[in-house]
Amino acid sequence: MLDVARVAQDGAVMVGLLVVLGLALRRAELAPPKRGWIWAGTAVVLLAWYVVISSLALQDTFKASLAVRVPAIPFAVLGPLLIAFVLLSRSAVARALVDATPLWWLVAIQIYRVVGVEFLLLWAQGGLPAVFAVPAGLGDIATGLLTIPVAWWARRDPQKARPAALAWNAIGILDFFSAMATGFLSSPGKLQVLALDQPNLLASVYPLVMIPTFLVPLSFILHGICLWKIARLSERRRTAQVLAASA
Repeated sequence: MLDVARVAQDGAVMVGLLVVLGLALRRAELAPPKRGWIWAGTAVVLLAWYVVISSLALQDTFKASLAVRVPAIPFAVLGPLLIAFVLLSRSAVARALVDATPLWWLVAIQIYRVVGVEFLLLWAQGGLPAVFAVPAGLGDIATGLLTIPVAWWARRDPQKARPAALAWNAIGILDFFSAMATGFLSSPGKLQVLALDQPNLLASVYPLVMIPTFLVPLSFILHGICLWKIARLSERRRTAQVLAASA
């Protein structure tokens, strides 16, 4: 059965993304029909992605156990990342949207990462091992809270805020790698070497498994877009310096 709180939380993230996309489409000055098709298409893809992952999670497709030879979670994470990279890197519209979207929007949108407190609460209740829950929870909370000062700085001066935005992205991405590593190493299976007295069971079953199988790849994609924006800002600055030097 679907978890109402989980669906509401994930739904809020998707709504926030679609709002930001709608505003970015307006700033990119695309024709109204094209804006509508892009927005609607993105909404359909997001919803379909969520429905597929939810359905698989409800069927215990991602559940870790000694009987599972090949974990399914890595495919749920890497698959969307590869697809997004191929599609976005080849899209002129995507480049226009990245240029039109303020850097601080791309940072601020990930304030939802503060929900990592959920890991700490489950650990306190004895549902998750500390070796996984504490670094994953604190890393997510830190990433979410840091969106506030970094986004504020990026709004005031995007160029000067680039180093801070890069550092914030590094923290957010390293948090994911750490959580994925400790998650696998503490979950039942051939790779388990941590938390042998308290296996990490909840992280691979619904509803908690929606975080690594949906929110993690989605957040990875957002980090990638944010880094792309920073690179575009750097290119713009170098171009301006070259033009100023040649004037």
